Amino acid sequence: MKLTVIAVAAASLLTGCVVYANGSGGWGDDDLKHETRELSLAAADLTRFEIDAGAGSLEVVGEQGRSVIDVVAEVYYNEKDEIELSLTQDGDQAELVADASRSGWSDSSPHINLTVYMPEAMALDVNDGSGSISISGIDADVAIHDGSGSLEVRDIGGDLDIDDGSGSIDVRDVQGDIMVDDGSGSIYINDVAGKVTIDDGSGSITVRNAGDLDIIDDGSGSVSTENVGNH
Repeated sequence: MKLTVIAVAAASLLTGCVVYANGSGGWGDDDLKHETRELSLAAADLTRFEIDAGAGSLEVVGEQGRSVIDVVAEVYYNEKDEIELSLTQDGDQAELVADASRSGWSDSSPHINLTVYMPEAMALDVNDGSGSISISGIDADVAIHDGSGSLEVRDIGGDLDIDDGSGSIDVRDVQGDIMVDDGSGSIYINDVAGKVTIDDGSGSITVRNAGDLDIIDDGSGSVSTENVGNH
């Protein structure tokens, strides 16, 4: 099994780095190998960051004054698992791909836990399979498409769009509008300058301190509001 990590610097800097690491050793039913990998990408000329992640936790932190995207990846895998891990640039967009696909029969589940530090002014687009997500400090629009797992979002300077399959959603301090399309799980939203729009399958909904609220559909579960527009 080859584990490939690619880090490409911005073209304007005319620098780049490619790192290859090979995993070896035995394979037990419940025994996952573990490797820590670090990736970096110059981001001075970038405006958008796209993250495509499979199984594993994801933490994204936006930081003022930062000009580099840094990623720490904790990779857990079996010998025959297929691991894809790359951080690349395409025009004015950065893309992080992190996926661990199980090969053959095994009781273990390969996954990659990600911690990402990025410039706060870049727009963020996340496509995540499963696992908890934490996002904070992004002074731009954020879009999240999540299969399952808890979702926590803090301190967003633009609009927030969430398409979530299952798992709790906790959102606080958003300066723009929020759109939530949720299958199941509780929703808690607090301190939103703009309008909150929710289309929910099941689970409780709590919205506090928002400019306006529109609940398109609430399949089942309680609804609680406080200090929301004219409500």
